[in-house]
Amino acid sequence: MKQNKHIAAQLFAAQFIGVFVWFLITVVQWSNNPKASPGISIPLIVRGVEAIAVLIISGGMIFVINKIRVLFKPFIARLLLLALIYLLAIAANLISLALRGMLGYAPPKIDGYFFIQSLHFYIPLLLVFVIYYLVRNRFELQSEREDKLRAEGLAQQAKWMMLRYQVNPHFLFNALNSIRALIGHNDEKAREIVTKMSEYFRYSLSVEKRSLVTVKEEMNAVENYLAIQIIRFPDRLKVIQKIDEGAMDCLVPVFTIQTLIENAIKYGMKTHEGVVEIAIIISREKGKLKIHISNSGRLVAPDDRGMREDGTNTGIENLKKRLFFMDNSYQFQLTEDNGQVHASVMLNYCKSNEDLEDYNH
Repeated sequence: MKQNKHIAAQLFAAQFIGVFVWFLITVVQWSNNPKASPGISIPLIVRGVEAIAVLIISGGMIFVINKIRVLFKPFIARLLLLALIYLLAIAANLISLALRGMLGYAPPKIDGYFFIQSLHFYIPLLLVFVIYYLVRNRFELQSEREDKLRAEGLAQQAKWMMLRYQVNPHFLFNALNSIRALIGHNDEKAREIVTKMSEYFRYSLSVEKRSLVTVKEEMNAVENYLAIQIIRFPDRLKVIQKIDEGAMDCLVPVFTIQTLIENAIKYGMKTHEGVVEIAIIISREKGKLKIHISNSGRLVAPDDRGMREDGTNTGIENLKKRLFFMDNSYQFQLTEDNGQVHASVMLNYCKSNEDLEDYNH
């Protein structure tokens, strides 16, 4: 339906512009002829009749163009049409003569003049032909750009989903390990972990087709994850939260805070003896969203392959890619200072629920 509307617009634009320009030029030229000026009425009537003939023939010409351009290569089709325009001009001349005869404005008969006079109709038909292709090419370029944007959008969505599905199994693996460690030793806590897991995966399913979630939604899932880890390691973990109420409605990529928390617990437990303190600080300042996660321990530097001890660093690298999709000027820092590892993310603007439709597909 959309394509048909485009073709109709092309037909109307090509015919109207081409014929109208030709009509004005020929009327002005004829009415201002210093040798034999017939005034304005006769040129208007005669050229108006000729314009009607051109409109009829050019409409058929464009219809033929749309048919044969599928059968022939564009270059060959153009050459064929250029050769056929003179035949179309003859047809337009015949229609014009018939209409002029009906109105009483038939031209005098001159032997051999008919085929020369037909060249008079070649110019407006050629003009319609040229304008038609200019308009058609513009629509095709626009359509190609729209197709490209749609393809890029689908590719980006596919990347989002691929990165998300790399995060989910990572969390599941850690949670199942926690349950396995408790079964037979503390079944009550194991059942509590299963409950927290079910709540977490209910959240995961609810955002299955979404790329972004609010900080509030993300923190609800994070708290379930933290509850699982605290049950497993009650003497090793301490969590402090400081979250601005104004930041709760800001959007972040799914599992952003979750990934940072997992990373903080994993490496904090490996590099720090005693209680690992996890601090979650989220603020909104001057329209910017800042997420700061710190943990006791030391920073494990990646090797030459970009891999860390006992891990591939996949979670953080995937997070960076997902952050880039949302804000290509985002800032991410991972530093160590006085026995504390700090992971900081800053998004240059806080997008809210009103923007969800643009990102969640």
